[in-house]
Amino acid sequence: MKIEQLVGSMLMFGFRGGSLSDPETRQDIDELKEINAGGVILFDRDIAGNSKRNIHTPKQLTKLIDDLRNEMGSDLIVAIDQEGGTVSRLDENHGFLPTMSAEEFAAHPEMDQDQYANRQARQLRELGINLNFAPCVDLAIDPHSPIIAGKNRSFGLDAHAVSRCAQRVIDAHRTAGVRCCIKHFPGHGSAMLDSHLGVCDVTKTHTEEETNVFRELILLYADRISVMSGHLMDTRIDPSMPASISAKHTCGVLREQLGFDGVVVTDSLDMRAIRDQFGGSQAAIHAINAGADLILDGINGPGYREPGAPSRMASSVIQAIEQGNVEGSHARIEASRARIDYFMNG
Repeated sequence: MKIEQLVGSMLMFGFRGGSLSDPETRQDIDELKEINAGGVILFDRDIAGNSKRNIHTPKQLTKLIDDLRNEMGSDLIVAIDQEGGTVSRLDENHGFLPTMSAEEFAAHPEMDQDQYANRQARQLRELGINLNFAPCVDLAIDPHSPIIAGKNRSFGLDAHAVSRCAQRVIDAHRTAGVRCCIKHFPGHGSAMLDSHLGVCDVTKTHTEEETNVFRELILLYADRISVMSGHLMDTRIDPSMPASISAKHTCGVLREQLGFDGVVVTDSLDMRAIRDQFGGSQAAIHAINAGADLILDGINGPGYREPGAPSRMASSVIQAIEQGNVEGSHARIEASRARIDYFMNG
């Protein structure tokens, strides 16, 4: 397989609009086709424009996803952040199922959890979505965390209890044929800053329990789940790089210590924790060298973004490989492609 196709298969982007008849949608999708992008991520809102984005109604969304696969290939990864509660791209006010937050989910009896999780997963499958960036398995270490406990995104404080809730969500998705991604490694629950706004340093607050929930789920599911790495600094592990683009975190801790050999996904590179310091293209190269397999850029962060970001990222990664600046070069990219194929189709 050509290097352009291999690199493209590792890249996932957001795009504007909700129909291929929309000129902005057509422009963005044509660019993603040109670089052989392997995936797209769906959003309900365009942050910069404060307007609707990809998701309007169930009927509209089903058609959009069908049209995307007709144009970009039947193996296209269509992803979404559908945790429930405040992180729900599918809004009940627009005809989708009502949701509950992770905190609410944890308070329900197990039978109710199973029924709810199964309904939610089936909805994703029926719409054509095949990857959910959920469940969030961050522990509610600090109840005032502005992005985790403060938004009711955590199942709780106890690692085993959080793992049990996550298992019910993952099992429901597996039954429905939808893949899951647990997040945000190594654990966002003790951070007092939102990584959308800047790098979160958890050096003094991160606990072993936060690692244990990932350890337990990896032991149970091996490579049948993916793991999202967060833009989190722990200088005890890596004094210079956040986990999402750090080999010491991805290879050293996640792969070697925890034994995870599945797909590692970066949190979105358009978040200011990464964008302000590294820029998207350079961050993508760092992430690949760190051991990530799927490089995510939702292109939906606050502030102005120059057009052509996907093309620039793809070109920069290809150039880095050709110049020998990606460790393992062609074989490294082939390994990620194989992991992604196995995870999505195995």
